[in-house]
Amino acid sequence: MTSADQLKLASDFDPATRNRWQTLVEKVLRRSGADVDGHDGPVEEMLASPTYDGFSVEPLYTADDTVTDAGFPGVSPFIRGSRADGAIAGGWDIRQRHAHPDPAVTRQAVLTDLEHGVTSLWLVVGEHGVPLDALPDVLTEVYLDLAPVTLDAGADTAAAARVLLDLHEDKGIQASAVRGNLGADPLGLRARTGRPHEVDGVVEPARMAERYEKLRSVVVDALPYHEAGSSDGQELGFALATAVAYLRALTAAGFSVEDAARQLEFRFAATADQFGTIAKLRAARRLWARVAEVSGAATPVPQHAVTSSTMLTRRDPWNNMLRTTLACFSAGVGGADSVTVQPFDAAIGLPDAFARRIARNTQTILIEESRVAGVIDPAGGSWYVERHTDGLARAGWAVFQEVERAGGLAAALDSGLVAERVAAVRDARTARLDAGDEAITGVTVFPNKDEKPLTRAPEPAQPSGGLPRVRYAEPFEAALEG
Repeated sequence: MTSADQLKLASDFDPATRNRWQTLVEKVLRRSGADVDGHDGPVEEMLASPTYDGFSVEPLYTADDTVTDAGFPGVSPFIRGSRADGAIAGGWDIRQRHAHPDPAVTRQAVLTDLEHGVTSLWLVVGEHGVPLDALPDVLTEVYLDLAPVTLDAGADTAAAARVLLDLHEDKGIQASAVRGNLGADPLGLRARTGRPHEVDGVVEPARMAERYEKLRSVVVDALPYHEAGSSDGQELGFALATAVAYLRALTAAGFSVEDAARQLEFRFAATADQFGTIAKLRAARRLWARVAEVSGAATPVPQHAVTSSTMLTRRDPWNNMLRTTLACFSAGVGGADSVTVQPFDAAIGLPDAFARRIARNTQTILIEESRVAGVIDPAGGSWYVERHTDGLARAGWAVFQEVERAGGLAAALDSGLVAERVAAVRDARTARLDAGDEAITGVTVFPNKDEKPLTRAPEPAQPSGGLPRVRYAEPFEAALEG
């Protein structure tokens, strides 16, 4: 017998068709006790999973589900990535967050991170983190041309930016080598605090950054909406509305559209929903490309992905390592330019050295050992991923249009529109958790009632007064402890 005779493979089977698949699905559902006869519509609808954005994840995708061509990496609409070569050369930027109020502790933690794989820093400065006057001391041994800093200073952004830029000059760093982000985000601060921080607060930091061609000054932070319980589509829509508001403020101050766009960086949440995160980041680039096209800018804006706070648990926190690993993987596959993995004990308090080590090594393993960055847009071309990307892009655009009709994001925040829309999704997700339709491992399923809780020093109080910050495990953890 020849090898050709042995390798008939698919030719020995009947052709695969959707009708044949439906017949097999119906048989399985009947055996499981499902009420197939009482269902009105295609049988596979019984296996579909609804999203919080009004479309469903189907059990089967085929070539019939092809959507708009995603194009090529590095070419508008940038769905497949903002750079033609992706992150193949060195992986994505590993950016770790530091908010410890003790400058000595932060200085040592920063140096340890940078010596063990972290490539940039995200520093919380001011009353919610590192004292402003301690910033030079914290960064005294940091080579700022090699390890750029992104500031998160809230209302103190302009003051912190001046300190950081003065530090660059003191270190003799040339303007062409200054990188990072000054972190202006007045609308994000407005969402968190409920106080009227004005949109034109981005102008002064942008003026400071104007002479540094690689430095950005504005963060379009979608985390306030995600952490309040928004859907992925809402997160995208509110981020896009924020970016457009900043474009308007900067161009009104005399910046060209291209120069204004160059000041921006997006920040999104990465969750344990692997395909949802991949699709969200791809959809975000498509949405921005549309705004850029209409505005006359062609520059893609980098994305910073942060593992979600809403999914972290205080009970059985070791499971958070698995959640953040999956979220980091999804962010890398989705094309994020920078990724922050939150330590597994971040929901408990200030992370310890072990938790920080695991957080940074999670990224290093995915980049260096798993080679996740070795393929450009590996999920691209998947009928499921492309359809999910399209669904989220459309949902995000609809949210953006609603916000624009309401007068822009500042008006939508002040009127309560944003809070109302997010609350509806948050309540729906909580109801599913209550009903057991969604699970939190180690809390709502398989809890260890005899678990000895971890203890950590409390993190400085975070900005409050605006949209709430939720952790979906929190009420269930309280019930277990009570």
